[in-house]
Amino acid sequence: MKNKKILWTALPFLAGAIFGIFILGLFSFTSPSKSPAPNPAIARISVADANAYFKNYYRSATPYTSTMKGFNVALEELTVMNSILAADPTVAGFRCYFGTNAGASIMIICGVDAHGSDMTGNIYSSTATNIGPCPPICDLTSPITQ
Repeated sequence: MKNKKILWTALPFLAGAIFGIFILGLFSFTSPSKSPAPNPAIARISVADANAYFKNYYRSATPYTSTMKGFNVALEELTVMNSILAADPTVAGFRCYFGTNAGASIMIICGVDAHGSDMTGNIYSSTATNIGPCPPICDLTSPITQ
């Protein structure tokens, strides 16, 4: 009789442990989403939109008068780059184009293949702030550039 009481006490614990291990295993082997997390600053766009945004920017762009020192990439752009890579592991790199959409500065991001050509299957735009070349987006106190 005592053995049955111990069994009925241990059975729910064992069932819970097995269920917990099952759930943990299920989440451990589930692949992440191939698209970026919802973010109002990021949008998937078409080749035609990317071209229009680039042309909007290029019409009013001013030439740089100094050497470009670097380029600032926001976390949103990195998230997009990781999503593009997850969708197509043959991506060899990324290209960021400047664009303008309704007067707002945007970044157009696409993958680049091993030959240096743009991969236009997954193109994204970003309205994140503090992105772009240095100058003007620079850390003027950085020991790297001093």
